This record gives sequence, C-alpha cells and structure tokens, in this order.
Amino acid sequence: MSVSQTLGGASRCGWVLGPSLDKIIKNVAWRKHSHLVSVCKSTLDKFESLVDASDPTSCSPLYGLSSSDGELLLQPLIMAVESGSPKVLEPALDCAFRLFSFGLIRGCEIKDNSSIIFRLIDSVCKCAALGDDAIELAVLKVLLSAVRSPCIYISGDCLVYIVKSCYNIYLGGHSGTVQICAKSVLAQMMIIVFTRVEQNSMLVDFKNVSVSELLEFADRNLNEGSSIHFAQNFINEIVESKDSPPDVKLSLDLQNGCNCLEEKADEGHGKSVDEAADLSGYSQIREDGFMLYKNLCKLSMKLSSQENPDDQILLRGKILSLELLNVIMGNAGPIWRTNERQVLTRREF
Repeated sequence: MSVSQTLGGASRCGWVLGPSLDKIIKNVAWRKHSHLVSVCKSTLDKFESLVDASDPTSCSPLYGLSSSDGELLLQPLIMAVESGSPKVLEPALDCAFRLFSFGLIRGCEIKDNSSIIFRLIDSVCKCAALGDDAIELAVLKVLLSAVRSPCIYISGDCLVYIVKSCYNIYLGGHSGTVQICAKSVLAQMMIIVFTRVEQNSMLVDFKNVSVSELLEFADRNLNEGSSIHFAQNFINEIVESKDSPPDVKLSLDLQNGCNCLEEKADEGHGKSVDEAADLSGYSQIREDGFMLYKNLCKLSMKLSSQENPDDQILLRGKILSLELLNVIMGNAGPIWRTNERQVLTRREF
C-alpha cells in the first residue's frame, strides 16, 4: 500500500480524502485556521479505524461508510472549501472533484439544503466569488462531475443553483479561457440532463460537447491562443473519468415513486430504469428537465431595466440561454421533440 493510501486507512473514501486532508493541514495557516487543522487531524485518525462495509448499498453520503460517519468525515472538506484560502481550496476542490467523479459521493435525491451533499455543493459554488481563474476552473470541474455522476441525483433547486453558478462564472470570468470553459460545462450539463430525460434513466451514454462547434457563431473573440483546445481537454477529462469502485451500478426507482438511488451489481445493462412505464409519463428526471428548460426560456426573455437599457451582462446572459436551448434541441431525441408539454412551453415563450 502506498504512503498516500495509508493516510486514509483502508476505506476507498479514505484513499481520496486522507492525502487531501494531509495537504490541507500542510497548506493552511495554523493560527488563522486552528479549528480546521484540528478537525482534519481527528478525521485522519478516524479513517484509521474504518473499512468499507461488506454491503455498501445505502444512501450514505460516502461509499462504504455509515450515514453518520459519512456526514462527519465530509465536514473538514466543507470547512476547507469555506476557508477562502486559495492554498487550502486547491486540494479541497480537487478532492471534491475526485469524490464525485469516482462515484464515492452518493446518496438520495439532492434538491435542497437538508443534505450535507447540498452543503458541499453550496460551499463550492460560493467560493467561485473569489474571482481567481484557477479556483473558478476547479469549481466548474466539481460541479460538472457532480451532475455527471450517476451515483447521486441532483434535482430541483440544487440543479438550478448549479446551473446559475456556472452562468455567473461565465458572465463574470476575467479570462476568455474561463468563460469558454464555463459555457462548455453548461452545454455538457444540458447534454447529460436531457439525454437522461429522453431515456428516463440515470444510466445513459452521452456524447461530449464539441467546444469548437459551440463557439462557431459567438465568443470566438474569447479564444486566447489555445483556449478552445484547453476547454475541450478540460471537458473530456471530467466526463471520461471512470467510476470507482467497479462493478457497481446505480438506478433511480422511478416506477415506485422512490427518489432514492439503489445500487445494483451487474444488473440492468442497457435497460432504462423505467423501461415498463409509459414513456410520456413525467418522472422526476423529466420534471427536472422541463423545469430547467423553462428557466432557460425565462432567462432568454429577461428584459433590461429602464435605468440600464444597454445592460451588456444581461444581453450576454440572454444569448447564452438561447445557445443552451439550441444545444438542448440539437441533441434532443424523439420523445423530447414531440412531447406536448415541451411544445406548449416553447410556444408560451
């Protein structure tokens, strides 16, 4: 076992969290953040006594651990993200990205602040306000990896919050590269969400967004040399991350009206979770798709104030909304294209 793994004990989550917490301790200003140091050290000690459960099928926030342990062990990560220190944020955000992309953060429907996973997402979104390019890119990585993960179901207000946070990074980004990455992340989120809407399933194959096609008619002026190439690699790295641990499949029990994710090993390959249901039915996955679509329609129609009729930020936001709606319709399947509710919504605007 490597030195980095021994820092987190024998559990899979510990292998990711342990080295990150150790780096946070080394990077943090001890006098200013003494409580964070103390919590990180006690968490590392806790990991030494933990192993993965033999049957890790639960809505615990961390794979293989009990709900109480999972919530306790995520606390120092949230504290680190809330610290406001770039040296602390770098390992904390990278840790959050890997926990989401490896499928180690899991749980039921995440839609409001009652969940510790929502608290983590909320703290990640808020730290983008620091205005640092590297931090903004790290935030985008975490948010896309969270939406991409089939191991948690981000729904309702939480999904809208994530999309709005990416909007704000796009509209407020200081560099063209950050803005291109933010737009690409939003487009990739639309592809993921509406592929799931079409198939009524969390377990879907989706295509990677083409950054060069996305910027074909707008924002070409943001390209800073190799920005488009950088953004494409940025997207590919996130969406092509491999889930870990292997041989674990998750599904959303839509037929029974349960919004909790269920793990299934080696079952349901290539099948829709709601295969037996009427495809015109409005599952939670589809409700979220309609909600997101309607929000984008509203944003695209937002009017400027009399005090600031030439609001350029508002204009860019409206253009972005229209571009994302174009991404949705360009990648839509027959169910979404012909759905009466979607057609009526489009006519409404």
